[in-house]
Amino acid sequence: MKTKASILALFFLSTIISSCAKKDIEHKEKETTGFTELVVPADFNWKMSENVTCNFTSEHVSKVYVSTGANTTPFASFYVGQDVDQVKLNIPTYINTLYVKYETKAGLSTAKALDITNNTVTYAVPADSEEVETVLAYSAKTNLSRGNDQAVIFYPARENGWGTLMFEDLWPAYGDYDFNDLVVNYKMQLYPNNKNMVKEMILGIRVKAIGGSLPYDLCLAIKGIKAGEIDEFEKQESNNALENADMELLNPGNSEKKPPIFRFNNIRTNTKAPKGFAFLNTDPDKKARIQEGDMVNITFYITFRNSIPQADLTLDAFDFFIAKPVKEKASQWQEIHTRGYAPTEEFGQNVYEQTKEGNSYIGKSSIYYTSNSNLIWAINVPTDIPHAYEKADFLKAYPHFKDWATSGGNQNKDWYENTTGNRNDSYLIKQ
Repeated sequence: MKTKASILALFFLSTIISSCAKKDIEHKEKETTGFTELVVPADFNWKMSENVTCNFTSEHVSKVYVSTGANTTPFASFYVGQDVDQVKLNIPTYINTLYVKYETKAGLSTAKALDITNNTVTYAVPADSEEVETVLAYSAKTNLSRGNDQAVIFYPARENGWGTLMFEDLWPAYGDYDFNDLVVNYKMQLYPNNKNMVKEMILGIRVKAIGGSLPYDLCLAIKGIKAGEIDEFEKQESNNALENADMELLNPGNSEKKPPIFRFNNIRTNTKAPKGFAFLNTDPDKKARIQEGDMVNITFYITFRNSIPQADLTLDAFDFFIAKPVKEKASQWQEIHTRGYAPTEEFGQNVYEQTKEGNSYIGKSSIYYTSNSNLIWAINVPTDIPHAYEKADFLKAYPHFKDWATSGGNQNKDWYENTTGNRNDSYLIKQ
């Protein structure tokens, strides 16, 4: 496919990562911290965002814009009307109100506040909304851009904003819980047509830190769709990465009915990383540190064979995980997912069952990738946040994290946001 310059202008991606042979930074044997002593409710799902159904109606097809504030930039624009599918958005759990505007012949309306009730917002678009008459076409040559008024839905819920994936890599054993063994940013843009069906999307990946020595690769399974639905995918833009850093579909084929599984190859090596270090952006003494603009940063463009309802492509459908081959059989992986996501049937299921067998941390819970006390090895934060330096106490780096976790997510839902009392910068690495 041809590179879509208009999309890339939208998608301001920066860069990271590295990995070298010599261990100049001391990453000592993993030790547990107070994290393992947390008393966490057994049913706590560890999620910081949730799906919200937009129960919108309109007398004719109208275009609406949704934001998290009355005067903030919309993170979603889509269509409303008869025979138009409902949309499900994904927003941080601490947000209780969304704001909607609609198109009129005179321009955008004023913002209307919508309270979120039972994960639903309800709105009837007024009759003075402008009727959408042009059917938007999709093809490899489609010029997607905000300029041609293409609708777009961002994950996470802010325009061009990053989410943050943080991994501990010693599953099923407890690690040191500084959540910096692999730190990766992600962002996605879905492009719905006038029926809110998605044919094209963009995925951005940015590697922030490598604090673990195990050779885990970042992977992605897209739940709820078939691998046969993947039409094409290509690398659109790459910064500070090896030429062969790319995304690989591991189960291709038009007849493949299981979810597509992608692996991001060679993104751990950063061409601008300091030489002679085994780790990156984790040392408190500022060794092997790089700035945001020097991070590995890659944009991918994906098209589906058939249009998919947007409600089937919520953020929950995107299962980011890390995986490494087991020694005796390279085609079998040890995987680490966020709580509740199953290991892949093709590569990880057998290894998961064998690894957890007899392990003192795993077994009583029937929920994947949680310990018997409902601790986890990976978290997905719906914004870009600084990570802890090596051996830092994560509970001190983010003082309100403990209250959030032990309350089952009912308190301090915004523990990660950059507001007073939420962060202790002396434990964090900020670019």
